[in-house]
Amino acid sequence: AEGRGLKRFCSDASSSRAGLQAVRPMAAEAAGATPSEPKEEPQKVEEAKTASTEAAKPMEVTEEAKRAAPEAAKAEEPAAKRQRPAGPDARAVRKQVEYYLSDENLRYDSFFHEKISSNREGWLDMALVLSCNKMKAMRASQEDVIAALKESKIELRQDDNGAAMRRPGNAPLPSLEAKPQHHQKKSSLHAHDGGVIAVYKAIPAEQSWQQVKDALKTKLPPKVNIWFVSEVTDKSLCFVAVSPFDNDGQFFENSTLELGGATCRSEVCQAELLQQALKLMPKHIREKREKESRKRQKERNRPIVVGTQRFTNIAALRGRVKEILNSRSEGESLKPDGSDFKLVRALLDFHPKGEEKSQGLVGIKVAKALQGDSRCFFMVKENGESEDFSAKKCLDAVEVNPPYQKPDTAAVKKPKEEAADPKAAGAAKATETPAAAAAAAAEAPKAEEKAATPAGTADKADAAATPAEKTA
Repeated sequence: AEGRGLKRFCSDASSSRAGLQAVRPMAAEAAGATPSEPKEEPQKVEEAKTASTEAAKPMEVTEEAKRAAPEAAKAEEPAAKRQRPAGPDARAVRKQVEYYLSDENLRYDSFFHEKISSNREGWLDMALVLSCNKMKAMRASQEDVIAALKESKIELRQDDNGAAMRRPGNAPLPSLEAKPQHHQKKSSLHAHDGGVIAVYKAIPAEQSWQQVKDALKTKLPPKVNIWFVSEVTDKSLCFVAVSPFDNDGQFFENSTLELGGATCRSEVCQAELLQQALKLMPKHIREKREKESRKRQKERNRPIVVGTQRFTNIAALRGRVKEILNSRSEGESLKPDGSDFKLVRALLDFHPKGEEKSQGLVGIKVAKALQGDSRCFFMVKENGESEDFSAKKCLDAVEVNPPYQKPDTAAVKKPKEEAADPKAAGAAKATETPAAAAAAAAEAPKAEEKAATPAGTADKADAAATPAEKTA
C-alpha cells in the first residue's frame, strides 16, 4: 500500500511539471510574444562580442615589442656570433708599458724601481703592470700586452710562474729621485697668492718656534714680514706664513735652515698639510692672506701675449684653445700659415718638455686621445710619426708664469720725463716751434696773405717787430 501511494505521488508530480511547461508557451502566445530561450545577462553578452571582435582582428605589434625583438634575437644567437667589444689600442698599450720601464718614469717611481731591483735579472711581473690604473682603464689583458710588445725592444718571458718583462738588455736602473711638482691642481694653483705657507720638517727636539723664526729672518729678503710661526708639533713640523714677495714659492721649495746642528728642509704646504696649517693659524692672519690674494688676482687679470696674439687674460686663452680643438674634425691638420697653428706652436714652448718634444716637428693635427674619449693635439714629425702632447700642461705653465703684455716704453717714458723736469720740456717745445711755424708758413697760400693784409702794412709790421715776435 505504501509503495502504491509513493508511485502515485511521483506520477502526479511529473504530470504537474509537464503541465506547467506546456502552459508557459501558451501564456506567451496569448501575450503576443514569441517563445525564446532564457536571456543571458547584458554585461556577459557584451564581453563575448568584444572577445570575438578582437580575435577576428590581425595582431598589432607594439613599439616595445619591436625594440625587444632584436635583443631577443641576439640573446638566442650563439656566443660565437655575438659582436665582441673592440680590444684596446695596441699602440697605446705599447706606449704605456714602455713608459713604465723608461728612465723617465723609474727615476721617480719607487714601487717599480724596488720591484725591478729585487730581481737579479731585472724582470718585472706583468701582473704588476696590469694592476696599474691606466692599464685597467684601457682594459688590457696579458694577451693584449704580449701582442702589443711584439715590435718593441722590451723583453718578454713566459714560464710556469707567469709572464714578465724587463728593460732592453737588462739596462741599469737610474738613481731614484724625489718627483718634482711641476704642475699643481687648478684648485691649489693659486692657494698661496696671499702669501706662502710652508712647513719645515725634522726640527730637533730641543728647538722651539722662536729659533725657527730667528733663523728664517736671516734667509728672507728684506722688507718681507713673518706673519705666523707655529709651535713645533709632535711630528717635528713647524709651519710658517710670510707676506707675499716675488718667487716666494720657489724660495720655500729650496729653503733650508740650520737648527741645532741639523739641516731642516722646507716644503710648500698643499692638500692636508695646508689644511692643517690653516687650522693652527689665527683668524686675523687668514683674513690678511685673503686680502692679499684678492689683490694679486686683480693684478694678474692683465692682457697676455702668446706668440704674436694678445688675450685679455688666461681664461680667454683657454677658451680659444678649446675652440680650436672642438672646431676641427678628427685627424684634421692645422694650416702652417694660419693663426691657430702659430698659437698652438707658441703654446708648446711652455710645455715642461716642449723643446725636447718639438724636435723635428713639421705639423700639428687634432685627433682623439690615445686614452679616453677626449681630443688633443698631435705633433707630426719629419718621419711621419705623430706624438700627442698635453695642452693643459702648457696652459697651466702659462698661468704660473704669465707672459704679460709689456707697456709701450716710449709712450711711458716721455710723460715721466716731462713730469720730472717741466722747464726742460718747455724749452724743448720752444726749440721745436720755429721749425713747425716755418713749415706752416711755407705751406700757407700767398694769395690769402695778400688779401688779408696790404703790402705796405705788412712791411711796416715786419720792420717794427722784434726778433722774438718774428720767431713767434
